[in-house]
Amino acid sequence: MPHPDPQAHRPPASDSASSPLAPTPGWRLVRRPHGHVDFVDGAGKVFSDVDVLRAFPVTAPQGPVAIVSADGDELAWLDSLENLPEALQSSLVAELATREFLPLIERIEAISDDDPPAWSVVTDRGRRRFILASIDDIDRLPDGSAFVVDATGVRYRIADVAALDPTSLRLLEKTME
Repeated sequence: MPHPDPQAHRPPASDSASSPLAPTPGWRLVRRPHGHVDFVDGAGKVFSDVDVLRAFPVTAPQGPVAIVSADGDELAWLDSLENLPEALQSSLVAELATREFLPLIERIEAISDDDPPAWSVVTDRGRRRFILASIDDIDRLPDGSAFVVDATGVRYRIADVAALDPTSLRLLEKTME
């Protein structure tokens, strides 16, 4: 199926039971009650309960993004969210956020000397304590951010390692030695 052009714009269609997330030429997304999202193609065919998914959520969080039917078929592909019209970009970012759980580490309070080490952190979702299985579970990215994956597979993000407070930075650097 050819990928629709996300740059063009058409007025949203609406009805009393749903509200459009954002208009695009040839297709649109419609949010239904209880968090369900439908994809309406250019011919008006409705695909219920679609998923909006990041193709590479860690290495390319701004795109590409796929819109996938409940049967797993790709309905639309967006190479990037950066150059989309603001309304479409905002609605897609909001939809993606409802499907992702990625606590942001704001401060590292302690990292034990145990093997494996226990971390005590403050995140945007409150205090957390977790075990880090291996030093390989810390991934520093070229943009200055980092991801930490705990022993149970929960991912945590550090938005900007250099912006951490001195104690947090010292603990992280000591762990990575």
